Amino acid sequence: MTTNNFGQKLRSLRLQRGLSQNDLAEPGLSAGYISLLENGKRPPTSEVILRIAARLDVSPEVLSSAQEASAQPSDIGSIEVDYATQVILLRGDLAFSDGDISGACDSFEAALENAVHSVADQMEAVHRLARACEHLGELDRAAELYRQWLDLHQQQRVSGWVHKWVVCAAALTRCMLELGRLDEAVAFGVESLAQARTLGVHGIPPAVELASSVQYAHHCRGGGGRTDIDSGAVEEAAAGFLSRDVQVAAYSQAAQAAEENGDQESAYALLVEAFQTKVMDIRAVAGDRIAVTAMAYRAHQGGRLPAQLQSNVRPAVQRLQEFGTAVDASLGTAGFANILLNSGESEEAHRTAVDALATMPAAYRLSRAQTALTAGRALRELGQYKQARGSYESASTQLIDMGLGWLGANALFELAEMLEQAGDASGALSVYRTASKTLRAPRGT
Repeated sequence: MTTNNFGQKLRSLRLQRGLSQNDLAEPGLSAGYISLLENGKRPPTSEVILRIAARLDVSPEVLSSAQEASAQPSDIGSIEVDYATQVILLRGDLAFSDGDISGACDSFEAALENAVHSVADQMEAVHRLARACEHLGELDRAAELYRQWLDLHQQQRVSGWVHKWVVCAAALTRCMLELGRLDEAVAFGVESLAQARTLGVHGIPPAVELASSVQYAHHCRGGGGRTDIDSGAVEEAAAGFLSRDVQVAAYSQAAQAAEENGDQESAYALLVEAFQTKVMDIRAVAGDRIAVTAMAYRAHQGGRLPAQLQSNVRPAVQRLQEFGTAVDASLGTAGFANILLNSGESEEAHRTAVDALATMPAAYRLSRAQTALTAGRALRELGQYKQARGSYESASTQLIDMGLGWLGANALFELAEMLEQAGDASGALSVYRTASKTLRAPRGT
């Protein structure tokens, strides 16, 4: 026979404090759901245990130990829906980790349909589905889902999920950037960064990635206006993430800030992230991707990396290729190509750029265009002007088609300079004229 120690303990503690179920309720934790918990009709998640423990001013272990005593196999029907959702989510996670992203999407969609009684389960399913769509290259849908998660988070005021909030904000900005929605990326990113600073989580890896994406979007749209982002500080922070210990320290410091602000749940979640980053390669490579991308941006601007820092980038890319997803690996490889080119290793830069283009989803249009430009620059350095022209033209066409005329025109100006250098004066003049027309064209055409 099933015991209900958790529900009994919850009811006892609530009554001891003179609280009704309505008194204990809060957004995302209704009185009806508390009733189901007390009557053993729903199993509590770890997040629910933390939230209720905080409301009752008891240690989470008091309730979690009661939950363990309740977990006897019987009366499965009463909790079938919640367990079914968790099972579907785990199946999706397994498929994702095996590289079956389409299968993972199917599982996450099924979990979302099943999670009708729990906002937390809905948010878990939406987040996972958004990530899977992003890795499939369905960036418009991924952006929509990330926005949906952020809206749910704001509506429900879910505490303890500050890390996931930053992850989703960074991911949404990343999708906007790849889709060429630069003004939107900058506006949303700046607002999110201000909130991250208020919450004390601006130093954790996804927040630094968010700042780096805003900085890059600002550059790609040709500057104009201010973002109040210290680019040097962003690059320094990102470079530090090549060290796993630095990532762990960033999460630990953010946890301390959350604790000082009285948000014990966020502190707990951030410390969990610190621990998982310390022991799991798949968590640590997120910092590698952020670091390589930021260093590639510096190289793109012509800033040569210090020798020691550059030597740390190569193993980071290798870790991405070994432990990261296919998209993480291809984006890291593309960034590495830019770093190699800036270091004078043109032949390897070209090979690396070609490898990245072969694996990068077609929907990553901005990254593909910038990687094609890197390939063209490498070929130019190698004196292979005919092949370089093809890469330059491909890059400029992609950028102009995205509405990024300023970047497309810059690629054309580089091509014209190369043609002039090669002695093709008429070809250079023709390309200069095209570039000038592109700059004069109304934005977004």
